[in-house]
Amino acid sequence: MRKFLYTIVALLAALTATSCLYGLGTDEGTDVENTSGFKAEVSTNVISANGEDSAAFRAFFNGEDVTAEATLYDAQTNEALESMSFSTLTMGSYSFYVVYGEYRSEVIDVKAVLDIDLTDKDEQGITVTLSTNLVQVGKGYAAFIIRYNGKVLTADELAKVSVYNAADDTKVVIDTENSIGSEFNYVIVVDENDAEHTLLAFSPNEAGVRSFWFGYKTKNTRETPVSVTAVATDIPSRPVDPQPANTEFVQRVLFTQLTGTWCGYCPNMIEAFHYMFEEENYKDKFVHTAVHGSDQFATTLPDGRDLASILNTSGSYPYTIVNLSSGLNTNNSVENNIGAIMGAIENRLKTPARAGIAARTELKDNMLLVRTSIKVSYSGDYSIGAWLVESGLYAKQSNSTSVKEDYIDIHENVVRIADSNPSGIDFLGHPVGYVNKGETADHLFVMELDPEWKVENCHLVLFVSTTQYNQYQITNAVKTASLTSGVEFEYK
Repeated sequence: MRKFLYTIVALLAALTATSCLYGLGTDEGTDVENTSGFKAEVSTNVISANGEDSAAFRAFFNGEDVTAEATLYDAQTNEALESMSFSTLTMGSYSFYVVYGEYRSEVIDVKAVLDIDLTDKDEQGITVTLSTNLVQVGKGYAAFIIRYNGKVLTADELAKVSVYNAADDTKVVIDTENSIGSEFNYVIVVDENDAEHTLLAFSPNEAGVRSFWFGYKTKNTRETPVSVTAVATDIPSRPVDPQPANTEFVQRVLFTQLTGTWCGYCPNMIEAFHYMFEEENYKDKFVHTAVHGSDQFATTLPDGRDLASILNTSGSYPYTIVNLSSGLNTNNSVENNIGAIMGAIENRLKTPARAGIAARTELKDNMLLVRTSIKVSYSGDYSIGAWLVESGLYAKQSNSTSVKEDYIDIHENVVRIADSNPSGIDFLGHPVGYVNKGETADHLFVMELDPEWKVENCHLVLFVSTTQYNQYQITNAVKTASLTSGVEFEYK
C-alpha cells in the first residue's frame, strides 16, 4: 500500500484584504465605550485548510503595535487561543475577536477553503497545472494537478505517470516511502464533499528554477513543460483562491497623475481626483497613484533615473496616464477633468479584465516581501507590477487656480517605489511567461523601505498587464489597505 508524505485537507497558501476593526465595548459583558485608538487587523480573511497556512492577527493602540500584549479569542466559544494566529485542517467559517486590556475588537471572520481546481475540463490528452510556481526551499511545495482528457487522474492512474526533468529529459524518481529529503512525493487533498484526491508534489531541496514534463499512456507534455522557482529566503504564503473555477474578475483602471508641488495648475487635477475618491458610482472602479517631478516627493529609480521624466511623455503638467499606456485628455477645468476621468473609466471597463490579482505581504524591519499571484481568463503572456505609495504627505502646493481647498497641500498616493521596470523600456511589469486560461502565476517582490517613510500611511498598488488589441497594456489593478495586508482574487 502506497505511503504518502502528507495527508492534508487542502493545499497551499492564502490571502485577502485586511480587516481593520475598531474597539467595541458592549459585547459579552464588556462595557467599555468604543475607542478609535484601538484597532485589530488580520492578514487575510481566507486561508487554505492545510494546517500550515494561517491568518495572523495584530493589535494597535494609538498607532503602536500592541500585538504582544493582546489575546485572540474564538468568538463562538469565547476561549482564548494560544497565539495571535489561526490555522486549521477543516474547511469552514470561523470567527474571532481581539482583546487588549479593557478594549475588545469587533468580530473578525476567517474562512478556510480548498483552493485547487479539481473540476473536469474540456481538454484532450494529458494536461498539467500547478498549485503554485514559487516555493520556499525546505518549507513549501508545489502540487501538480494532472488531467487526462479533462479528468484529474486517480491515485492508481497517477502511479502510471512518468515525470522528466525538462533540462536533460532524465526521469524523475518519485518517493513512495516517505524518505527524508526526497523531492517528489504524493499529497492527499479532501474536497468539500469529503472526497480524497491524490496529487504529485514537488518539494525543492535547493534554490533555482526547475522545469518538468509528464508522460501518460501515449501522450506527453514535452512541448509544454511547467516550471517551479525555488527560493531560499522567507516568503509569504501563496494567496488562496476561494473560487478556483471562476475567471470573471472585478476590474479597476489605473490612473497615474504626474504632478509637482511647484505646478500652479495641478490643483485642478488634484481637486478632480478628490471628487472621484468620494464619487459613489466610480470610487471603487479605479486605483490612483501620483508621481511627482522635481520636488521633495520625486521618485528616483535605482539606476538614478527620474520616474516622472520617463512617464511624462508630454512634458507638460498636470498630466495623467491611464493604465500606463495613454494620456488623459484634460485641461484647466476641474469639471472637464472629472468628466475625462469618468469617460476613461467607462471606456476601459467595456473590455473585461483578462486577469485577477491576489497578494500576501510580510514586513520585517524595513524590508517588505510581496508575493503576488495572477489568475487569467485569457491564455497569453502576462506581467506583474508592484508600486509602493504613501499618503498624507504635507507640502505647500503652488496654486494658480480657483481651487481653495486646504487638502491640495496634502499629497495622496505618492509613488515611493515603482517595481515594474525589469527591461528599462516600460513599466508594465515583470514577465511571468505564458499562462493558460484558469491557471495562475506568481512573482515575489522585495522592497527596502526608507526609514523616513511612515509605514502606517503606505500601501501597495498592484497591476497585471498582457496583450489586448495587439498592444501590451494593463488589464487590471488593485490596492491593499496597508503594507501588512494583502488582497484576494475579487470576482464579479
